Amino acid sequence: MDFSRLQRYEVLGLASAALLVISLFLPWFELTEVPALRNQGNSWVCGEGSFECNGWDTFPIARWLFLSAALAPILLSYFIVTHQKGQYPTGEFTMTVGLAVIVLVGFNGIIAKPGTGVEFGISLTYGYFVAMLAGLGLTVAGALRSLEAGGGAQRKPPATF
Repeated sequence: MDFSRLQRYEVLGLASAALLVISLFLPWFELTEVPALRNQGNSWVCGEGSFECNGWDTFPIARWLFLSAALAPILLSYFIVTHQKGQYPTGEFTMTVGLAVIVLVGFNGIIAKPGTGVEFGISLTYGYFVAMLAGLGLTVAGALRSLEAGGGAQRKPPATF
């Protein structure tokens, strides 16, 4: 194991993975605190009397996807430290996972907010943006590492077997 092979791109990826895990426990959504609006119907989507929803409690399935995504830079760093080669060029997997995190966070924050869709007064808060930043960090770290390693899979000319 040669830890001196780790460069700033792997450190950025590891920091982004840690940021993604931390963001799950930060508030992602916030409810308006107007009592007249809250007392109408069942509009406590974060739990009775709670005005903030974090990512961990809000997304029972996506939380495991986010934790799995945080493993990508750890695997990349392991491959680099142990001189192993994966099936993909170094960094492409982390970049792809980072893009998937951006799409998943965007979907859960813009299209599929918590609740049944008839609730009102639900807004995004800083935990959501931290998760988006972590996905962007994973993407950038993977892309820069991929470019440094030779930039993508080696291609063969067309019609060669």
